[in-house]
Amino acid sequence: MEKELRNLNKDDSFSIKSIDEIRQQSFFNIRQHSLYELVCICSGNIKLTIDFQVYSLKENTIYLIKPGQVHQWIKDDLPSNCIGYIFHFSKDFLPSYEMVNQLFENNSFPIIELSSDIFNNIDKLVSMISNESENNTLCAYLFSSILEYILKFKTTSNNLYYKDQRIYLLLDLIEHKFINEKSASFYAKSLDLTTKRLNELTKKYLNKTVSSLIFDRNIIEIKRELTYSNLTITEISENLGFNSTSHFSKFFKQYTSYSPLEFKNFKKLTT
Repeated sequence: MEKELRNLNKDDSFSIKSIDEIRQQSFFNIRQHSLYELVCICSGNIKLTIDFQVYSLKENTIYLIKPGQVHQWIKDDLPSNCIGYIFHFSKDFLPSYEMVNQLFENNSFPIIELSSDIFNNIDKLVSMISNESENNTLCAYLFSSILEYILKFKTTSNNLYYKDQRIYLLLDLIEHKFINEKSASFYAKSLDLTTKRLNELTKKYLNKTVSSLIFDRNIIEIKRELTYSNLTITEISENLGFNSTSHFSKFFKQYTSYSPLEFKNFKKLTT
């Protein structure tokens, strides 16, 4: 595993960092950005929160973070021997958008396990990218090869979502409509299913009802805004399609046990 990388930053559209080299305090700040992020853990076990859910990162595993997702490394769990890469990139850096769409936009579970042999091949491609750091086009194609490698093994894994395409369609629809459409019946009708049948599918594959999926997505977005924006609670309520601030506050407290203001103040103290 290469521990030193040349300074790779392609006009803010692509960068690679080595985890074992970035231990300054700012690395542990809560963050949200417009780029895609791909984390490769080659050795060591650490923890990362993605949209307020804690993930235990283990070796030979890839973690996917979408633009807009709030995430934070947990400092106390970062061992001195943790080795891996963090890639940041935009779609515009790549020759094709399709592999990014398949890796990120249709995947609600952001973890992909790979063999050590595949990680060794990724390591070789990273070294090639570092050696060709002045050639944007070549770097883009080399990084695309890394994404294609990961995608190949993602699509052959035992991910339950692949066993029924309607789950993908539902998750994608919720992602695009959750602000204005909060009823399960809307999504069932859009997929030409009864609400009962759609609930049967989500319980089978995700162990949740359709309403729970919709509410979960709203809660995540509220937490993002309370944590990372300067909007008032009233403005957040309006932007996320709630009829009133009181309804917004009641909804949030019902699912989190915090009022919006309590959560906002709590996150200020912990960041």
